[in-house]
Amino acid sequence: MKNGVERALIVLVPEAETLMSTFRAHYESMAASNIPAHISINIPFVPAMESDSELDKALSDLFSGIASFRFLLTEARRFPNVLYLAPEPEERFSMLIKAVTDRFPESPPYEGEFDDTIPHLTVAYLDDSQEINVLGDALSAAVEGMLPISGVVTNVLLIEKVDGKWRERTSYALAA
Repeated sequence: MKNGVERALIVLVPEAETLMSTFRAHYESMAASNIPAHISINIPFVPAMESDSELDKALSDLFSGIASFRFLLTEARRFPNVLYLAPEPEERFSMLIKAVTDRFPESPPYEGEFDDTIPHLTVAYLDDSQEINVLGDALSAAVEGMLPISGVVTNVLLIEKVDGKWRERTSYALAA
């Protein structure tokens, strides 16, 4: 967090919003803070840049060298406390995550908590293992026949959390 502002780099997935909004509204904190369905590229994003203009230039240069791409959300999966939709090809999202991590090594995704960052669209986060099992069954039923969901990544958003609410700060275009 820099100057009391939390930041994150994300890819919006509006194609999943309608299907996932009920789950996310109740079980995903970023949804409650006005952020639609997305795949996180780096959160919290804490670059060691002196100015926002330096940061904007660095991110613009980085993302303009990466080609836009199509993807599918193919199935519901889970981590121990998280239900999510898995994107394919996962490698393209992993490439975005790696590019940001290589450029900003001082800001590893999830503060370096995990050895490997698996791209995902979070649907729910729960601490209760029984509740997550029940919700996982409900999610599987909800997406039955609705997957895959198709999308295109054309930009990465820098979002900021100010006074408890997330908002878009800047959008960085990928190469056409």
